[in-house]
Amino acid sequence: MENTFGSVAYLRKLNAQELGYRNGQPGKAGRYFLVSKGAVGFFPPLSEIIVNDNVILDIIPPFSDDVVLTKYVYHNDRIAGEGTRDEYRLYLNTDNDPGRNYFKPGDIILIVKILDTENNLTYKILRYAVSSREYTRLDSMIGAASLNRRTESHALIALRELTFLGDLRRVKIGKKIIPKEIISEAFDLPVNHAFVGEEDKEEATRIIRNRSFRDLVMYFYEDRCAITGKNLLIDYRFFSNLEAAHIFSRASGGGSHPSNGIALERNLHWAFDKGFFTLTTDYKVDVHPKVMTVPYLSSKHGHEIFLPQDDRSKPNKGSIQWHRDNVFGLFLRTEM
Repeated sequence: MENTFGSVAYLRKLNAQELGYRNGQPGKAGRYFLVSKGAVGFFPPLSEIIVNDNVILDIIPPFSDDVVLTKYVYHNDRIAGEGTRDEYRLYLNTDNDPGRNYFKPGDIILIVKILDTENNLTYKILRYAVSSREYTRLDSMIGAASLNRRTESHALIALRELTFLGDLRRVKIGKKIIPKEIISEAFDLPVNHAFVGEEDKEEATRIIRNRSFRDLVMYFYEDRCAITGKNLLIDYRFFSNLEAAHIFSRASGGGSHPSNGIALERNLHWAFDKGFFTLTTDYKVDVHPKVMTVPYLSSKHGHEIFLPQDDRSKPNKGSIQWHRDNVFGLFLRTEM
């Protein structure tokens, strides 16, 4: 499968403040990359209505080919009247910044977008220390095209001007890694949200949200279908027939909390969304009486589902009740 680079790269000269240095001492605060507002179009759009809206990006760090899930946040609490911040941040974690000291003040990072044939978006980060031979040239390019004349630390540069960077020709996409911070913070997400449709109005962001939701649900279900108990049957690159189903649908306000998801093979996901079956609050399959004549479904009626080991990610009972009240039997109301 051939991957395609975006036409523009984002260059950023890092400073001590964002890397957690205080009074010259490292490790005194959280580490992140501040993203210039002039470069926000380089990343997926985030909401101005939802306070501290965020999305989980697939990012390949400089030292690896592995894809590390990484949190990108719009701290918009000043706009919402709940704070003082109005800035975009890409947060570092244990798997993209090992030892919390990989990136140093003065380093230049280069971020490039990679799209595969299915339009799955991945970002690759390259790092250039002050001692690297490419540093002076990159520093000059940032100064000439700076998005902020006061700091001269952010720039968008056409990729055709960066052909002297041999690292760009060696970019590969490896296995996916979910850092412990992303797993922990997933439980801060809402099971349902008040802004119905607001998170999904931008297609690019919606696709990325769905992918990160799937990644987390698959992690907790150990890549096994909750009903059949089987592992992935077809898994090639970004193609899989095991999917993450929302229990409380996103279109109706269902959120991205792991407990609002369940791993289902594709046929069962479709049947679940059409209301051919639902779940009971004691985690058993409840097949609709009208389709008990379908062996594929009736054979699963009453079976207990496979549950994640982490209790926090077990199907939310409120979401199950919503599915029973609103989706169960939906096929009867929509059939031609």
